[in-house]
Amino acid sequence: MTRGIAATLWLGLGLILVCEILLLMDVRQSRRGAIRSDAAMAAVAGAPASNPLARWVAINMTPLAWLGYVVFLEGVLSTQSGASPVRRRPHHFAFCALSSVVIWCVFDTINFYCFKPPAWTYIGLPVPWAQRFAGYAVAFAAELPGMFLTAQIIVNLGCVDRLCSRPWRLPRGLDLLICLGGAALLAWAVLGRRAVANYGMWCSFVFFLDPINLRLGRPSMLRDWQNGWYGRTVALFAGGLCCGFLWEFWNYWALEKWIYHLPFLGAAEQFRYFEMPVAGLAGFIPFGMACWVMWQTARIPLDGLAEPLPDDGTII
Repeated sequence: MTRGIAATLWLGLGLILVCEILLLMDVRQSRRGAIRSDAAMAAVAGAPASNPLARWVAINMTPLAWLGYVVFLEGVLSTQSGASPVRRRPHHFAFCALSSVVIWCVFDTINFYCFKPPAWTYIGLPVPWAQRFAGYAVAFAAELPGMFLTAQIIVNLGCVDRLCSRPWRLPRGLDLLICLGGAALLAWAVLGRRAVANYGMWCSFVFFLDPINLRLGRPSMLRDWQNGWYGRTVALFAGGLCCGFLWEFWNYWALEKWIYHLPFLGAAEQFRYFEMPVAGLAGFIPFGMACWVMWQTARIPLDGLAEPLPDDGTII
């Protein structure tokens, strides 16, 4: 029997396309380009809008587009296999979305309280905390699901099936050294006070937490590698990078957005993919894996309480 295309695929794709059209309408009607300061943002956002709906979408583009993307991915996975991880394990997925908010807040905390100056800042955020929190919750909750579901699609397509080798054993004590190396990278990010340390931050949680997950019998990158399976790692690399390209595209013309300050790149900071310096895109490659490792640690207390666990060949 031929499987039809899931309705959520069209729903998510439709939401993204409608938001893009309305965003471009607001850009054209307000005769603006990308905005990079709070003052310029306030001037545009405070001016009367000829199309209030387009202006509302321009302000809320990030959470709307990210929500649409997750719904679209759910539809793709349901079309691929008949039931996406969202439908098979809804409690599992809900905890992933909640963990996504917490995990991104960890990165934000390090960025704003440890880096001088911060590697990224937000501009155009609404003053009322209730409105700001709603945008945070939707956007941040979509980050991990977006990367993981993208990676799951890549696995399902068989793109990484051949990335395997003979099993091998990790030398005794090496996992401890890796963990200590991750702790050192994290300490550099927290205590180094320079934005260049954010390169260490994206990798630190992988090295710090993955050996712990391995010792506790959790899904682990190190276990995958010892089993001769590198597909999950590469799929997470691709998921993080793919989402990075999309997120930076959706962010560029939005009226609530983030901008980057990476002076350590020197003249290379001027070569950008939308707001992101091209060299900074490399951070998205380990980002997906770092979030996956952090999530494996975060869900230890709840595993198996409501739903069966996914097998070792899946992302989510």
